[in-house]
Amino acid sequence: MDENKKLEFRGSSFMALVPFAIFIVITIALSFFNAADTNMMIGAGVIGLLVGMFFAKNLNDYWDIILEGLGSKVAMTAVMLWLVVGIYGNILNRGQIVEGLVWLSVKTHVSGAAFTVAAFIFAAVFAMATGSGFGTISTMSFILYPAGILLGANPAVLAGAILSGAAVGDNIAPVSDTAIIASSSQEYQNREGVADIGSTVKTRAKFVVIAGVISIILFFIFGGAGEATDAEQAEMLLAQYQNPKGLLLLIPTILVIALAIKGINIFAALGTGIITASVIGLAAGLFPASALFSMKDGVISGAIPEGVAGMTTVSIVLILVVAMGNMLVKSGCMEAIVDWMNNTIIKTPRGAEVAIWVLATIFGILIAAINTIANICVAPFVNAVGKKNNLHPYRRTDILATTICSFPFFLPFGGCVLLLLGGISSMMDTYPFLPKLGGADMMFTTFYSWAIWIVMLIACLTGWGRAFEGENGEYIPAKEMKKNK
Repeated sequence: MDENKKLEFRGSSFMALVPFAIFIVITIALSFFNAADTNMMIGAGVIGLLVGMFFAKNLNDYWDIILEGLGSKVAMTAVMLWLVVGIYGNILNRGQIVEGLVWLSVKTHVSGAAFTVAAFIFAAVFAMATGSGFGTISTMSFILYPAGILLGANPAVLAGAILSGAAVGDNIAPVSDTAIIASSSQEYQNREGVADIGSTVKTRAKFVVIAGVISIILFFIFGGAGEATDAEQAEMLLAQYQNPKGLLLLIPTILVIALAIKGINIFAALGTGIITASVIGLAAGLFPASALFSMKDGVISGAIPEGVAGMTTVSIVLILVVAMGNMLVKSGCMEAIVDWMNNTIIKTPRGAEVAIWVLATIFGILIAAINTIANICVAPFVNAVGKKNNLHPYRRTDILATTICSFPFFLPFGGCVLLLLGGISSMMDTYPFLPKLGGADMMFTTFYSWAIWIVMLIACLTGWGRAFEGENGEYIPAKEMKKNK
């Protein structure tokens, strides 16, 4: 098929939205029924594409466009990154990095509000190390929540601190799925390629730091209203989860982040991290070689196969949505939507940024079950609006990667909240002293997600951090653009 040939639909180009609409409706329904399942989301995408073909004027052209999107560089880059990150995150988990952080918190004798602050920081560090918000919540809640209750932390605020820490990692970690999707989906207008992950982490850091500082202050003010219990009891409870050697795994974490920020190829940075983590873990006796890969009675297990398996289904979802996005572009539907937005809503670069912020917010609310899916779905629209208004890919990535991690982390029907509540519920028999929390209890105690959402709105309204794309893809801050004019 001719690359410049337009994909035509019966009725109008807006019929290209049918597959995407089917996928979104089913995904939102799953979210509201607390039944989010990536396999069903894959099924929804396939069904949507099958239904969509009945509206295409030329079936061969339709499927050529779909297959072109399925194998696009944008999709394959994100998938390869996810597979590598899956292996890396699993190795860190095997290396007892959580136990190292818990050991540090107990040895520093923090309690009450101070422990709530520590829980936020430790969860953020773990999320930055592994790149998994869900993994952080499921892992850290089992250790930090019981300890915090024993040490006098406010239950709802403590839970909000764990959720907030997970959001920080999703926002800023170069190995997080949020960072990978947000950057790999934002294309340059004046040259080939997409936003570099390390560079976007660097431009995003100032927003995350400010929201983080605000959160720490709020956690310190409101985090210590619980009933304190003997600290020695908490230390006994956590004795089995302490291992100072686990802190050694912070070395590959820092190394990966530093290499990514310096502009080293992200695959090279992650590969270095995997090798370093493996060597340190084996040398320090944190895990045996079988923890990386083992086979018994024909069953294969270990960090490598399990890391890949954990990323497989969500990778397929991403590929399907990228294919739908490619169809929207080739049919002219995306251009028509963006032109309408520019003519009726967006009048300035500020308007474009606010529109991106609103889109990310809406998708984050509607698909709160899994913020990764919300990110995947909204990314094509953010890319189109940003390119139309000459916003640099870094700037688009910054707004998307931060805003998408707000509502999914504190809405009662959000996947993050449900995961945390499920973990707490499963601990009730083991720790009968744990207070029961409801889905709405963390609505206003997940301080970081609220803070970053507001900080990014202010950034969009004031132009703080705004940047445009130069003739050759250069990063041109708004202030410099004004001077040149």
